[in-house]
Amino acid sequence: MASPARFARLFPFIFLAFIALFTALGLAGVDRSCLDAADSTYLITSRALADGQMPYRDFLVAHPPLLFLLGAPLAMLGHGVMPFRVFTLLMMAGLGVAVWRLALRITANPQLAVVAGVLTLFAPLGLFFSKTFINDYLVSLIAVISILLLMGKSRTAIAGAGALAVLGTLTKLTILPFLLVCIAYVLIFRRKLSWIYIGVALGGSLAAAMLAQWITDGAYLADILGAQSSKGYNFANLFDGLRRIWQMDWPLMVPAWAGAWFAFKALRNRDKLGGQLKGRLFLLVGWLLAGVAVLGTLPAEGHDTNLFLMAEPAVAVLAAWGIVALAERGGLVPLALIAVWLVFAVPNLVNKSGDYFFRSNESDVAVIVAETINRTTDCQPVLIPGCYALEAGRPVTLDFYDPFLWEEKYKRGDENAKVLFDGLRIELAQEKPPVVVFGEGQPSAEILQPELSDHYQEDYSSESWPPVMLRVPKAAKAPG
Repeated sequence: MASPARFARLFPFIFLAFIALFTALGLAGVDRSCLDAADSTYLITSRALADGQMPYRDFLVAHPPLLFLLGAPLAMLGHGVMPFRVFTLLMMAGLGVAVWRLALRITANPQLAVVAGVLTLFAPLGLFFSKTFINDYLVSLIAVISILLLMGKSRTAIAGAGALAVLGTLTKLTILPFLLVCIAYVLIFRRKLSWIYIGVALGGSLAAAMLAQWITDGAYLADILGAQSSKGYNFANLFDGLRRIWQMDWPLMVPAWAGAWFAFKALRNRDKLGGQLKGRLFLLVGWLLAGVAVLGTLPAEGHDTNLFLMAEPAVAVLAAWGIVALAERGGLVPLALIAVWLVFAVPNLVNKSGDYFFRSNESDVAVIVAETINRTTDCQPVLIPGCYALEAGRPVTLDFYDPFLWEEKYKRGDENAKVLFDGLRIELAQEKPPVVVFGEGQPSAEILQPELSDHYQEDYSSESWPPVMLRVPKAAKAPG
């Protein structure tokens, strides 16, 4: 029989096996379809940058540039969205590895670290968005690596964490609450080195923003701040978003409550803890609270459940803490609780109606492409706001038109947005787009009335997420 020490050495290999399983399942579920506005924002922007367009200056962009700067080389590779899908899977695998290392540093418990890494890889909400090229994964990865560096003792590690903060502010502004947590941490636990982190993080972020402002002729901050300030608010979206998060991520949240209890007990004994462990628990709790604070923006128009992706790895660590702590207690009741959790949680991941591993709208995209090819000889781009599909070897979208971004610009009264929509009205009145597709509840459909209802009729409703309605000219007949 293997000794406990020898068995502990097997844990990294066990986790590596889960990494391989996750990657294999992810690659098996990759397809070339996309019908998602958030995803297409970065796909279209990455392609635009690769084609020599200047974001912010040439067209509206609502978020900082790091993700589509990484996406531009992927667009140059060709092969449609496949490089983006593989990049996302690799980023998620990297996040799982980082959480595994972080949990090991915090708890020094190899079993707990493996469970935390595995839960991060197979977290339902994360898997749901694994088919999308969005910036929330990058923000999460930056946050985890920042915590690992902040736990280091050297000036280089602290400076590295500050440099990551700069990259975070160049990725998405949801990093700001986490940045405040990190500043509080260095002021309390790394007081002598706090000036390094604060100087690099804040000074670097400000310098990066000013550089982007200069390169884009003053459009950078106007686009980002203007797009956020012009959003409408609907608190029904807050409750609906929280409900959807619970429906997806309850397999993590249920054991996370037990983990929070054990973590709280550890904090109650903080006088017996070493300074390093107190600081690590401070970062874990602060990281979770920063992610939860971001959910306060859910009432803003266009914000959705992907905001929880920054907090999800922290929830995974607490969930692992709860599961392993219960298992280590032994006894019939704790083991029975874990068994019940497994019975319900594991089938939840492989349930086809959950659309986690193999979520796809390939069939919807195929119909739209087929409709386009049947109705036009020159295969002109089709007006599909927020959709970027390459099943036919070409984008099925109006170049550089994303509904959320242009609607925001239109509501702000920007003249070029008015010109864009005026041009779209003329095209609709002349029935130039052979097929028009809008997502359910898309404001563009209201902006483009009455031309849309006067000249187009409903022809196809998607069954996959997100729901979309395909319209064709009233004078045309559906093929076949």
